[in-house]
Amino acid sequence: MKRLKKFVTLFTLAAVCFAIPGLGKITVKAAEPTTYVLNYSDSSSEWRYKEASSWSAEVQDRELYYLQQNIKDGDYIVIDNDVENNALALKVSVRLGNLTFKNTVGVPVVYANGYDSVYFLSGTSGAVNGEVSHAYVYGDAKANFNSNVDTLEMIGLTDDKSNNLHATINGVGTVNHLIAKDNRDQSVFYEAYSFAAGKLAIEDGSLKTEAKYYSTSAPAVATEAAPAATEQPTQTTAPAQATQNSTSSEYDNVPKTGENSAMFWLLGAAVVCMAGGYTIRRKNVQ
Repeated sequence: MKRLKKFVTLFTLAAVCFAIPGLGKITVKAAEPTTYVLNYSDSSSEWRYKEASSWSAEVQDRELYYLQQNIKDGDYIVIDNDVENNALALKVSVRLGNLTFKNTVGVPVVYANGYDSVYFLSGTSGAVNGEVSHAYVYGDAKANFNSNVDTLEMIGLTDDKSNNLHATINGVGTVNHLIAKDNRDQSVFYEAYSFAAGKLAIEDGSLKTEAKYYSTSAPAVATEAAPAATEQPTQTTAPAQATQNSTSSEYDNVPKTGENSAMFWLLGAAVVCMAGGYTIRRKNVQ
């Protein structure tokens, strides 16, 4: 009988905890992105990486195999290498938050499931495989995009020349929006839209794509047509307030993330269990 009473008590406490607002919710914090920097090692004659934003002697380097095992969606990769090397062909099965070509010798090639942002700093070269949300190509960098790019910004050098655009860019996929900007005051030299697949070509900052393969005006934003007005029946009394708030009240009935849909059931169960415990206690007293 004591075990039964203990079980009833514990079950009641659990039910009450779930019924109290806030105690039945679980908050999951997204993992922070990790930055990995890549460099070619002369001593081991292979590419290595460190878990850091720049190549530093204070951090131990490891083989790329471990990076491929540990990397997760949203992580950052920085290619920072200034020595002669065997060509890099890095494949990761995640979507990267950032990919930065900081210093390069040769043409590193990166494969990923996609990229939030890609940065080619001035003087670098590289090839990107996987769709890109936003790409930035600075100065005289040489960039090749082998998949679709949503927004591509070509940003000039910070010199005093009137035209400081000198990048070379090729696109194998489509490009939705190209922006050519001055790096001194961020003024826009030119913009173009809706490049056909495989047609983007920029040499020394100059757009070489034939005009028929892109547009100089932004595509029209699709808008939903407003529903046709319907005649409302004449009312002799004021409309009920519930009619005015019907949409919001329906949404209130939809379970939201973090809410416990069984809250009221458990509260009822708690009441039943408490009543059962009281009955058992009375029987023991008798």
